[in-house]
Amino acid sequence: MARLPSSVGFVTRVVAPAALLLVPAVAHAQGIAPPPPIDPNAPGAPTAPSPGVAQAATSDNTTARLDEAEREDTGRKFELFWVNGEVGGAYMNLTQLSSDALALDQSKSGGPMFGLGAGVRLVVFVLGARVRYNALSVFNMWQLNGEAGLKFPIKDVDFGIGAHGGYSFVGSLGDSALATNTATPTNADAVKVRGFNLGLDVTLDYFVSPTFSVGLGAFADFLFLNRPALDKPTGLSADQAAAVDADPLYQKSGTSAGLQVGGALRLGLHFGL
Repeated sequence: MARLPSSVGFVTRVVAPAALLLVPAVAHAQGIAPPPPIDPNAPGAPTAPSPGVAQAATSDNTTARLDEAEREDTGRKFELFWVNGEVGGAYMNLTQLSSDALALDQSKSGGPMFGLGAGVRLVVFVLGARVRYNALSVFNMWQLNGEAGLKFPIKDVDFGIGAHGGYSFVGSLGDSALATNTATPTNADAVKVRGFNLGLDVTLDYFVSPTFSVGLGAFADFLFLNRPALDKPTGLSADQAAAVDADPLYQKSGTSAGLQVGGALRLGLHFGL
């Protein structure tokens, strides 16, 4: 019994450490591998970014790649603002659809058309404003429109479709347009025809450079117009007063619904990032 402590000491000092050293070797021999190291970027890792930060970074990278891909595909800038002018022709029939006492002998005419527009673009969506002047043979008409549409880039070409609407008014009427008695003292400039228009556009623009484009456009409009009655002039003779009373321009106002079509050559400037 006197040698028992010595045996216990031997086990404690020698056998126990040797057994601890043999445990990993036995585990490895049995196919039990130690756990892999923790990925610092894995969700839940001590140094991993929060889900919100990781999602924002992924979104920013995706947006940057999309912008770069668009520039590589089209060879153009990311367009934000545009200005364009147009020169072409138009045809109008103010009474094509209906007419009620409009009192115009010549209600249809054709001639040159000039326009200027400007607006903004966000990828394929465009918004803008445009002024058009129709210098027709019998009368002229101004149009102030707002417009919205879509433009689809195909390499160096933009194909666009859109809608527009606004205010239309006749600047002046030729004497041949008025349905009036020659004995009536009518001032053609006093006859006003005004109203509003709604229409569609189709455009095709070729980008000569990232900033400059040349293209073609076509449009069609519905015209809804009104002609206020003229004020009776003073100081008329009896015959003139009788003619004024019988003249439709003085009797009552008139209305009409018509159509307009046109096309133009377009020159544009484009600005962006």
